[in-house]
Amino acid sequence: MKAIIDEKHFGTKRLFENAVFDIPVFSHTAILGPSGCGKTTLMRILSGLDKDFAGRIENGPRLPVVLFQEDRLQERLSVISNLMAVTEDRERACSILSSLSLSGEERTTVRELSGGMKRRVAMARVLLLDSDYLFLDEPFRALDAESRITAARLFLQYAEGRTLVFITHDEDDIELLKADTVFRLG
Repeated sequence: MKAIIDEKHFGTKRLFENAVFDIPVFSHTAILGPSGCGKTTLMRILSGLDKDFAGRIENGPRLPVVLFQEDRLQERLSVISNLMAVTEDRERACSILSSLSLSGEERTTVRELSGGMKRRVAMARVLLLDSDYLFLDEPFRALDAESRITAARLFLQYAEGRTLVFITHDEDDIELLKADTVFRLG
């Protein structure tokens, strides 16, 4: 995929001008930079969610899946209900929950979970979807060290045969998610 961004503004702030981002197919690409420099905006452009820019995307994703910074879960529903909203395969949903150390939480209402547990439910939902590109916006926020390693392992398995693009503030994530391309913004 190639993003050619002639110009992109966020309000009155110009985020990109005459920028080109080349992301090889099946690569793992990290986007780093300080808060407010345009990392999430770039991810939204690359994933096709933001079309309000001057420029074009060549060979963009056909079926992108995005893990947003916000978990975007239905707080009043159970963990399993949140997952069943995106799949009919309950066995696979429970297996992924187990892999993320959430066995036994299937019937727990999301609002009763800790921040890290909610994040893992959001991850499980993404891992249940089919895609050609996986976009992760600060995927490991609210996770302890062990959960980060487990989640990274699952994302790497899922990313086989797919292109992975992720945003992070943590240099360790470059190695954890095996980035072969790194864009440093700001």
